[in-house]
Amino acid sequence: MSLRAPAAESIVAVMFRIFALLAAVGALVLAVLGSWVRINGAGLTCPDWPLCQGALIPALGGGVILEWSHRMVALLESLLVAATLALAWRERARIALIRPAVGFVAGLFLVQVLLGAATVRLANAPLSVALHWGTAMLFLAGLVGIVVLALLRPAPGSLTANGDPTIGLTAACTLAAFATMCVGAYVSSSGGLLLPWHRAVAAILIVCASAALVAVRRHPSTRVKLAVATGFAFVVTQALLGLANIALHLPTPLREAHAANAGATFVAFMVALVLSVIDARSLERRGLFARVEGLVPVRVAGWRGLLDDYYELTKPRIIFLLLITTIAAMLMAARGLPPLQLVFWTLLGGALAAGSGGAFNCIIDRDIDRLMRRTMDRPLAARRISVPNALIYASTLGIASFAMLYVFVNPLAAWLSLTGNLYYVVVYSLWLKRITPLNIVIGGAAGAVPPLVGWAAVTGHLGSPAFALFAVIFLWTPPHFWALALMTNTDYDKAGIPMLPNVKGVAHTKREIVIYSIVLVGVSLAFFPMHVLGPCYGGCALILGGIFLWDAWKMTGDPTKRYARALFRFSLLYLALMCVAMVADRIIL
Repeated sequence: MSLRAPAAESIVAVMFRIFALLAAVGALVLAVLGSWVRINGAGLTCPDWPLCQGALIPALGGGVILEWSHRMVALLESLLVAATLALAWRERARIALIRPAVGFVAGLFLVQVLLGAATVRLANAPLSVALHWGTAMLFLAGLVGIVVLALLRPAPGSLTANGDPTIGLTAACTLAAFATMCVGAYVSSSGGLLLPWHRAVAAILIVCASAALVAVRRHPSTRVKLAVATGFAFVVTQALLGLANIALHLPTPLREAHAANAGATFVAFMVALVLSVIDARSLERRGLFARVEGLVPVRVAGWRGLLDDYYELTKPRIIFLLLITTIAAMLMAARGLPPLQLVFWTLLGGALAAGSGGAFNCIIDRDIDRLMRRTMDRPLAARRISVPNALIYASTLGIASFAMLYVFVNPLAAWLSLTGNLYYVVVYSLWLKRITPLNIVIGGAAGAVPPLVGWAAVTGHLGSPAFALFAVIFLWTPPHFWALALMTNTDYDKAGIPMLPNVKGVAHTKREIVIYSIVLVGVSLAFFPMHVLGPCYGGCALILGGIFLWDAWKMTGDPTKRYARALFRFSLLYLALMCVAMVADRIIL
C-alpha cells in the first residue's frame, strides 16, 4: 500500500496538468472561434439552440459550418472542463486555492452555457454579446489559474503574504484588459456605440501595463517579470492592431486578430497576477522585497490615513488655485454663469488633471522631497505609498481627466488640459527643475493653461481675455515662487535644486522679484488701453498692482524673511482678486 499511494498520486497529478492545459487551450480556441462567428455574422445562421435549424447535424454550408463547428468545440470543451474539475477536486488537499478555483470555473461554465443560449435567442444583441464574451474571458482566466496551480503546486497555507505591490499592479492590468475586451465586444456588435469609452479604457490599459513593466524591472522573480513583459508586448500589439483596423477600415482578419490578441493580453496578465501571488510568500521570507525600491511594503494608519495620503499626493492647495482661474475664464467667456453641467465637468476634469500632474511631480521628486523639511512628510517621500501604486493613481487621474473633458466638454479643452499637464510633468518636473534657476520662469506656463481650458470649454475656441489671464498668471509665477524660495532657500540648497536664491544669491533674487513684479503690473494694466478688458478691471489692476509692487519693494530692504513671507501670501490673494476683477468687468460690460 505504501508503494502504490505515491504512484497513484503521481498519475493524478500528471493527468490533472494534462487536462488543465487542454481545457485552457480549448477555452481560448472556443473564444476565438466564437469571435470569428460573430464577426462574420454566422451566429444568425442557426437561430435555434441547442439544435441548429432543428437538427443535431444540419445541412453544412456557408455560415452554418462556422456556427455548428463552434457548438461542437463547445461540447468537446465541456468534457475537458468536467475532467479537469474532477481531477482538480481530488488535488484539493495538496494544492492551495484549488477549492475556490473549481467553484469559480464550474459556476462560470453554467453561466456561459445560459448566456450562449440567450445570445442566440436575442439574435446577437450587443449587450448579450458583450456579457457572453466577458464571461468567456473570465472562464478562460479561471482555467489559466488552475493550469498555473497544477504546474507549480503551491502548498495550502503558503499564499498569505500581502506585502508585494506587484499583486495590485498585475490585478489592475488584468481588470483593465478585461474591461477593454468587454467594451470592445459591445462596440463591435453594436456598430460603433461606446467607441470613445473603448479607447479611453484601452488607454488606461496601456498606462497600467507600462507602469507594471517599469515597476517589475527589478523584481526578484524572473517568471513574474517575464509574464508582465509578455502582457506588455500583447498590449503594444493590440494598439498596433487597433490602428491597423482603423486605417484599413476593419477587414475581417484584422478584426479577428484584434479580438484574439485581446484574449491573449488578458491571459498574460492573469498569469502574472497568479504568479505574483504565489511568489510573494517565498520572496517575503527571503527578505528580497526590502532591497527593491518601489516594492517596499507600505503601511498606513488605516483607511482614513490611506485616503489622506492619496489626497495629499495630488497637491490639493494648488488645485484650488488652478480651479479659481478656470472658473474665472468660464464666467468671462459666458459673460455670466455657464450651464451648471458644463461647469461641473470642466472643473472636475481640471481637478483630476491637476491632481495627476501633482502626483507625477511627487513621484519624480520623491528623492529630493526627503531632503527638505517642507516636503519630507509627503506620502511618497515618507514611503507611505509605493511608487507603482502612485504611478497607477496618477495615470488613472490623467486618463480619466482627458476622457471626461473630451466626452462631456469638448476636444479642444481636453487637448489643452493634457498639453498643460505634459508640460508640467515632462518639461518642468523632469527637465527644467533640476538644471536651471530659470525653471520656474519657463515652467510657469503650465500653471497658466487652466484659464485657456475654461475659455475653450465655453466657446470651443480661444479669445484675447483668456490669453490676458494666461499672461498674468505666467508673469505672476516667478515672483510668487521666488518669494517662497527665499523663505526655504536652505532646503533647496540641501536638495541640490538650482532655485535662484541659492544659485545667484538672496540680493539678486530680490532684484529679480522687483523686475518681474514691475513687468507683471505693467502688462496687467496694458489690457485696459488695449480694450481687452474695461475700466472696472483697470481700476482693480491698478490698486492690486500697487500693493504688489509695494510689498516687493519693502522686501528688498529687509534682511529677514518677514516681507518675503508677506509678498508670498499677498501674491495668492492678488491672483484671486485679479480673477474676480476680470469676471466683474466682463459681466458688467
